Amino acid sequence: MPGFDHSHMFDIVESKRWVNDEGRTASVTGSVPWTSDADRSNWRIQVVGYTVQHKKTGTIGIGRQPWSTLEDAENWLYGR
Repeated sequence: MPGFDHSHMFDIVESKRWVNDEGRTASVTGSVPWTSDADRSNWRIQVVGYTVQHKKTGTIGIGRQPWSTLEDAENWLYGR
């Protein structure tokens, strides 16, 4: 049974996180995660999957973990 087509409300975007050498993570939309200039080189932005962005408001995400593949995100978007 097909689901609801969300494509009129959302676009698919990459889901990104700050990740440091020790595996800690932080949101890319908050403040920077490093605490000193020396610590800055330990952090990098990493793509961790796919999420959606609301076309009208620009809000990213829908309160769930990102989909691991583009195909999974498209299946939700198009109600497949």
